[in-house]
Amino acid sequence: MFDLLPFKRRSNAPDAISEMDDMIKKMWFGFPFHNLQGDMDIGWSPRLDVSETDEAMEIIADLPGMEKKDINVSLEDDLLIIKGERKEEKEQKNKQYHTIERRSGSFYRALRLPVEVQIEKSQATFKDGVLTLKLPKSAESKKKVAQIEIK
Repeated sequence: MFDLLPFKRRSNAPDAISEMDDMIKKMWFGFPFHNLQGDMDIGWSPRLDVSETDEAMEIIADLPGMEKKDINVSLEDDLLIIKGERKEEKEQKNKQYHTIERRSGSFYRALRLPVEVQIEKSQATFKDGVLTLKLPKSAESKKKVAQIEIK
């Protein structure tokens, strides 16, 4: 009789919440600007602003406390990859921590770009912990959308 109670769970029963989470991740996987960091299960992830004009895509990433040499940016087809590592600060002895919220370690962000960009004209700058990427759109991407009259 106790097998029918909802709070009693058998060890071989499927984990419905975990399965739903996996299905949602798979659903969003191909969506532009999908954050693959969650799928990679890595410690921390920089915050991004992604914007688009008629001429280019612009991505701004907050990477406080990092140096340019610790950051790698690549573009594979329509997948922009930003990865790197923030070095861990050494703990001091005789110090009592009340909270530690700043993260260190490796990060990996991947974004599917919704348009084709000109890799050879792309620019990246890094100043004061902010990475700015300007990715000019290809000529194909700049074509105007024609309106179709509905009859």
